[in-house]
This record gives sequence, C-alpha cells and structure tokens, in this order.
Amino acid sequence: MSAIASRIVVGYDGSEAAQRALDRAADLAGYGTTVTVVSVAPSVYAQGYPPVADPDDTARARSLLAEARDRLVLRQVPVHTEQAVGEAAAMIVKTADKLGADLIVVGTRNGNALQRAVLGSTSTKVLHNAQCDVMVVR
Repeated sequence: MSAIASRIVVGYDGSEAAQRALDRAADLAGYGTTVTVVSVAPSVYAQGYPPVADPDDTARARSLLAEARDRLVLRQVPVHTEQAVGEAAAMIVKTADKLGADLIVVGTRNGNALQRAVLGSTSTKVLHNAQCDVMVVR
C-alpha cells in the first residue's frame, strides 16, 4: 500500500491535540515518507520586527521536538525537526512550502467560540493559508 503523502509536516506544541496529530501522521506514513515536525516559539516582538524568542520558549520548543522525534522513532517513522520563531500557523505553512510538503497535519483543541473569534485558531489559519492538503485531527 502506498503512502498518502511523501512529505508530511506536523505542527507540534505538546498538547493532547498535537500528540493525536503526530500519531495520525505516523499512521499515514508509508515507505519513503518523511515526517517533519515543526515547533514554534512565539516572538517577543510585534509583527514587523525580526522574530526573537524568549530563551525559555526556545528551550521548550527544542524539548518538544525531542519528544516528538522520540515518539516517531518508536514507530519507525523517518523524522526531521524544524524549530521556528514567530506565529505558529504562519511558520507551519512556511515550513510546508519550503519543503514542498504534500500534507500538513495539525490538531485542534476546539476552544470556546469567544477564543476562536478573538484569537482564531492555529488549525483554521493553517487550513486557510496552506498550499497543500491539510488534515485537522480532533
């Protein structure tokens, strides 16, 4: 059986939703598939300035990537990691574009309506901005 995609990008923040997305990407990975996990540290500056992350956020992103790598290696899935600084959805899409990804997999937390209206959700932003297919895992 062939894989659904040869290049899969997964947004990973360590949440239960992100863990489910990572597991789904592993389920979809077949022979020749590479999964790239992206963890994003938020920039301490507003948009328009060079992105710089708080050192604690950078360390957390690095730790999350190690966690995700270990989880995928246990499932024998070839994995690459990308650490980024900025707005999560934009960086996930940018990484997918750079890699020529076939699929982005993200989790959703299903926050309340007010949170979604005011902040938007990473999964919704990825869905609207990605150039490739997007799978949103509940």
